[in-house]
Amino acid sequence: MRTLPNGPGPDGHGPDGHGPDGPGPDGHGPDGHGPDGAGPGGAGPGHLPGAPVPLVRVDGRWLLGDHRDRTHLEFAPGGIVPHADGRAGEVVPWSRFMSLGLSVTTHRWMGSRRTALLSLGQMAPLGLTGPHLTATVRHPYTYWTGRFSHHRGLSYAPRGLVVLGVLLGVTVDAGEAALLGDRAWMDEAVPAVLALRREDEARAAVTKLVAGARAARGLREP
Repeated sequence: MRTLPNGPGPDGHGPDGHGPDGPGPDGHGPDGHGPDGAGPGGAGPGHLPGAPVPLVRVDGRWLLGDHRDRTHLEFAPGGIVPHADGRAGEVVPWSRFMSLGLSVTTHRWMGSRRTALLSLGQMAPLGLTGPHLTATVRHPYTYWTGRFSHHRGLSYAPRGLVVLGVLLGVTVDAGEAALLGDRAWMDEAVPAVLALRREDEARAAVTKLVAGARAARGLREP
């Protein structure tokens, strides 16, 4: 199995105390395995280089949250698949999504239930919910929440969270939610958008990427 390099934490190290891009001092990856950081069962964190965000690529799959035996969401071709306790839940088809929003804090403790309870909600912006996606879905019409876990020992980059939220929201708003399950499109779109620093730049880039996908299918812009 192959994962992309780890993003550094606030101390310049990866989620498990090793270097940001591969082997630690003992020549092993961040989980004690090979230099690619991937061990049996998908142990490698799979972070993209640069600004760390909760979206990671592992074995060609795009996953939101810490996939190492923790709660996470898979952006599969058929829709979003929730994973918890090592088991996959019921897929939510892309055709149902009308909107999609990202709610996550830069530091894990800021969105923890413990912090929310001890501070009466004053120090935990996400309250008791933790990191999650929120969406309006159709057939039937309702609100949907997909929870995922914050990567252990990793702080997310604020600008990365902003542009990632733009990628998800703009794509769904354009009526092209299924592109989030298109691995080839995501392989191009995610690094391109995460390289940007401003929300307006990200919005323009995603709009262009969506238009390109539509044009490739022979569709005209509405």
